[in-house]
Formats: sequence, C-alpha cells, structure tokens
Amino acid sequence: MFDWQLNQQNRIDFVMVDATGTEVSGLGAGFTLTLSKNGGAFAASAGTKAEIGNGWYTYLATAGEADTIGPVAVKATGAGAVQQNLEYVVKQRNPGAIAFTYTVTNSVTLLPIEGVEVWITTDLAGANVIWNGDTDSFGVARDDGGDLPRLDAGTYFFWRSKAQFTFVNPDQEVIS
Repeated sequence: MFDWQLNQQNRIDFVMVDATGTEVSGLGAGFTLTLSKNGGAFAASAGTKAEIGNGWYTYLATAGEADTIGPVAVKATGAGAVQQNLEYVVKQRNPGAIAFTYTVTNSVTLLPIEGVEVWITTDLAGANVIWNGDTDSFGVARDDGGDLPRLDAGTYFFWRSKAQFTFVNPDQEVIS
C-alpha cells in the first residue's frame, strides 16, 4: 500500500495482464478505471490515463480524487485483461514534520541490520503506535512506500524486533 498526498495529483503505475498472467499491451487510454474513496461507492475516474508500454499503464489522479483521508481502492479493467485491484492511502502530512533517519546497527560489528521491524510510539508503554516499517539494506527504517518516518518535534520511543537479535526497547529519540 502506498501513500497519496491529500488534495494533490497522485500518479500510479500498474500492469494489465490476461488470465494467463501475460501482459496486455495496446489499450492506450482505453482502459476503465474506477475509484472508491474511504469505503464509498466506486466512481468513474477523472484523471489522465495512458499506456507506458509492454503492458504497463499509468494514471494521474486529480486532486479531487485525493480529497478524502483514508484508503482509495482502484479497479482497472480493459479488453482482454483481468481486473487489477490496487489500494492507496490518502494521508495529510504536516508540512513542518521532520523526515527522520533512524538506523539500526549490530552492536558488535556496527554493521547495518536489514529487515528489522521498527515501530514508533508516543508513549513509553508502547501503546500509541504512530509509525511502523522495516529497515532497508543500509539499516534505515522506511515505511511500505520507502519513506522515512516524518515526525513533529518531540520525544518518541522506537521499538525494534528481528529474530536472532536482542534489542533494548524502547530507544528514546528526541526530534527537533
């Protein structure tokens, strides 16, 4: 699941395939795309559709299609292609939020650790989770969209978990 920005145009790229899994090319902008905002009824798309090539297509959603915070379900259909179901989430970002790089390393070798589950809470008990993701090959925590956590200034608690590793949780960080 990937993030869309609130009240902005958002672009998606996707593949159309037939029943055998073979890419379907040649639809141009002739495919049908409908959207459901935050559980509402599906409605016809209003943005710009195009073919990239080799079965790949793109859609540039209008700002109006991203005017509701929450999930956006997208259905794409076309001649000879099976329906593609995609999901995105419209989020409102605080423009003053700080992109924070949190790196997890091995305490013995000092090398980065890939695949560590990381979640951030606002409380020491770990009950109010506000972000979660996994570390990349450089040990940097990123969400499903590949983004760093964006946090307002303040104190946060970082929690880490990966099999065969022991972490002292939580790790308190002050963001400023």
